[in-house]
Amino acid sequence: MGTVLSAAIAHGPPILERRWTLLGLLGLWGVSWVVGVMCARRLAWRVAVPAALVIGVAMRVVALAGPPAISDDLFRYAWDGRVQDTGVDPYRYPPSAPQLAHLREPWLWPGPAECAALHRPPDCTLVNRPAVRTIYPPAAEGWFWLVYRLGGLGLRHRLWQLAGLATELAVLAVLPFALRAWRRDLRWVALYALSPVAAVEVVNNGHVDGLAALFVVVALWVAGSSGRHRRAASGWAGAALGVAALIKLYPAVLAAGLANPSSQARSRWVRLSQSAGAVGATVAVGYLPHVLAVGTHVLGYLPGYLREERYVGGDRFLLLGTVAPCRGLTFVLAGLAAVGLLLLVWRGAADPPKAMALLFGGLLLVATPVQPWYTVALLAVATVAGQPVWAVVAAAGYPYYWAVVLDHPRAVLIGRLSYGLALVVVGVVVVVVWAGTGRRMSHARGLRPAGLWRGSGGTDWEERSCECW
Repeated sequence: MGTVLSAAIAHGPPILERRWTLLGLLGLWGVSWVVGVMCARRLAWRVAVPAALVIGVAMRVVALAGPPAISDDLFRYAWDGRVQDTGVDPYRYPPSAPQLAHLREPWLWPGPAECAALHRPPDCTLVNRPAVRTIYPPAAEGWFWLVYRLGGLGLRHRLWQLAGLATELAVLAVLPFALRAWRRDLRWVALYALSPVAAVEVVNNGHVDGLAALFVVVALWVAGSSGRHRRAASGWAGAALGVAALIKLYPAVLAAGLANPSSQARSRWVRLSQSAGAVGATVAVGYLPHVLAVGTHVLGYLPGYLREERYVGGDRFLLLGTVAPCRGLTFVLAGLAAVGLLLLVWRGAADPPKAMALLFGGLLLVATPVQPWYTVALLAVATVAGQPVWAVVAAAGYPYYWAVVLDHPRAVLIGRLSYGLALVVVGVVVVVVWAGTGRRMSHARGLRPAGLWRGSGGTDWEERSCECW
């Protein structure tokens, strides 16, 4: 069912033509996703894991059936790759600059008739925000250049969808190793493999977030490694997170989760300094050549984007806005919530995958972004953590995105209801799991080594404790 719906979404008209019908198809796919993961968990892992991977690949391959359905970001990718291939720094000029007029191709700068068919003004371009410099970090820009260098503009949008497919195949290949490194049930690979979010956003829409998710999973795989190189694992995992942050900025905050597994404060600080230092050093090395070339222009449209998305004024924080009497206080509450999540992760006893899922998922509930593709990395982390509850955060962004794109008069209300429902579901699951863990711990404290009470022939206490947990 998911494969059929993937083909239907990719092959049909885009969001402005199918409108809410397209969201309904995604909702049906979401139902089949839940059922598929539940079925995979009931099968033997030798059957479930290959089946989930094969079906996941099929879902992604059929997502190549048509042009992007809900986003136009890949056109900006193609433009940035073309600019860099001529030797121009991508942060130097905006696409509309006259210095780059000779690089404009009819595919990205269509005529009036094509613009009318796309519901755009006669002098349109497929490149979004053509009057501002690019917002994407250096590793993403390097990826755009590499993809353009390999395929040029001949394949048009299909080239970038194929690039997204390549990153997805890499994520599916690495996930079982990360699950094994943290001793998770390999059947959890179905949570990511069968996800409509990854197939639609990374393959059909070509978003570079899939590449960032790949390096996040690599970071978790390295962090879970054992052996003589374990002490250096935090540094190498931080370097992988640094590369992810050079693709999309938000993975940088996940470095705090890598410091979590140690129970000794000194060791935890050492891990934090290693991971955060590696993230910072990797990001600095990536940005340095562009800073030397264009100076402060390397920030691109990032400050303007934060204003456009209303993060600066505090309007974007939909859930916190329901309890704060003014916008300034909303911004303060968002900062306090972020600090609270960091402290919760720092003080907690969860391993890095679970700590990073809590931190990332919690920050998304605080920020309530419009763009649902930001949750691709969250799904990857939740898969390694074995915590499917975070999938509701990924699903929560879609009704809000549709309302904003279709200019619904109740878009803010729809966003608050959607993200509010996700918060309730996450909260209920966290409370239920916490209560169940408390009962299991109480029962485990009542166990005693059988040899002390019934002689040497009793049942081994460690085995009974493991069964309890």
